[in-house]
Amino acid sequence: MKYGLHLNSESNIDRVVQKSMEAERLGLDSIWICDMPSQRYVPIVASAIASRTKRIQIGLGFSPLLHTDQQIVSAFYSLIKAYGDRFELCIIAGDKNQLKKVGILRESLRGNPELLVQAKAEISKRSKNQGLSFRIGLGAQGPGTLRIAPSFDCVHLNICSPHIIEWAIKEIRKIGRKEIQIGIFAPSYIYTVYNHELHQLLRSSSSAVILGASKRFLKVFGFYEQLIGSKDKIPQNIIDKFSISMPYQKLKDYISKIESLGVENIVFSYPQDYSIDTMHDLAKSLRY
Repeated sequence: MKYGLHLNSESNIDRVVQKSMEAERLGLDSIWICDMPSQRYVPIVASAIASRTKRIQIGLGFSPLLHTDQQIVSAFYSLIKAYGDRFELCIIAGDKNQLKKVGILRESLRGNPELLVQAKAEISKRSKNQGLSFRIGLGAQGPGTLRIAPSFDCVHLNICSPHIIEWAIKEIRKIGRKEIQIGIFAPSYIYTVYNHELHQLLRSSSSAVILGASKRFLKVFGFYEQLIGSKDKIPQNIIDKFSISMPYQKLKDYISKIESLGVENIVFSYPQDYSIDTMHDLAKSLRY
């Protein structure tokens, strides 16, 4: 099992770099940053991180609804030439609510999953022509994106419930290569001392994932009906399906369970990167 940390690139860039350096010192395998309308242009952030670290892998999430394949390949060309082969791409459709803020209606784009496959093919072709080699993964969650997962080098599932992970892996294996690498990418709060404020941040982060999910996916597990029936806030039982939250002593059991399903890497997302202290809590749990 490999472990990564997603960093919120909205925050001060010096702070992001400091956290990246600490993540490397703590022995994490990767740092991830995603390019979305609400965040900085991530190649700039990735360059700053790479200039201050030595070995840690740096993953970049890009939506082809926001960037052309040429722009993505150009960014990777500059990064690899300057800092070596330690960069990875994850192609994502993008959060529908964030995309809507910049005038992109994800639901109105017919054949959206095929657009991601096409982007992957064009990026692979352009990269090969420029002598570049980097892994291209897919950020997936619902039936539509799971269907195209075998076209990619790996898949990052934006879910964390063992039951739903098992369902997703079965969906992928119905279609294509059984050897595709499976990872998960989820809002996380692993703690040594519980903090209510941080748990509320976890709720907010998880809620954004849930509200950005496709109606089709939410209906598969009956979540859509529960959300419609909930007037005030997302029910905790749904939050729990989309987040990893537990005291540090319990993480080992969770990891063993999802590893037995075929998961090979975990990226812990906000608010696990909230502070150096929360990063230390994660590292402690991984050593436990």
